[in-house]
Amino acid sequence: MSCYSANDLIRRGKTIITAHSGCENTPDNSLAHIRAALASGAEMIEVDLRMAPDGTLYLSHDVPEDIRERPLLSQLYELVAGNENVGVNLDVKTEGLIEPSMALAGAYGLTGRILFTGECWRDRALAVSLGAEVWHNVEGEETIEEGLGLILRDGSPYLNVRYTRITEENNRLLRSHGRGFSAWTINDEENLRRYLTMGVANITTRIPVLAMKLRKEIQGV
Repeated sequence: MSCYSANDLIRRGKTIITAHSGCENTPDNSLAHIRAALASGAEMIEVDLRMAPDGTLYLSHDVPEDIRERPLLSQLYELVAGNENVGVNLDVKTEGLIEPSMALAGAYGLTGRILFTGECWRDRALAVSLGAEVWHNVEGEETIEEGLGLILRDGSPYLNVRYTRITEENNRLLRSHGRGFSAWTINDEENLRRYLTMGVANITTRIPVLAMKLRKEIQGV
């Protein structure tokens, strides 16, 4: 169980650890993955979110052959609800999922602990009005500078990017504007050490147990 919330670490200037789907050699977007993430002590759990034609919210990166075999968002919320320092990163795969996700979050007492990434940055104002946060994904040909310009306009605190795009120089650039990087997905010790030392705002990883150990060594938390 996490000793800190993501907001605690943000205030301290330390790195949040997010347990990526399939962490610690569990199946992606599975109940086993969620339990492993909780056991690791990570501050956030990342999952991929979709909606069935009947409105059911379920966890899956791709459209599955049989939706009935996929875990439900309600099952994730139920497991997380008893861990007050743990947040949920919903990487949404289609538009229109913010309102139903937040309605369900409210039923489990998780308002204020939900982060959206993926196909949703245009709806940040809606998410914030419902008590959530949105971090902008920088993908494809979009530059870091373009992403920074966007979040300076819409108020988002972080750019969510593949870790290989983060340099000391552009990390300093974002920090000079009061913004930061969320790095995905770092799955080896060398790069965990590098980006923890750099002090990026968030690291998403499939090996959160090691990431937590290294953060304690490098950042003292």
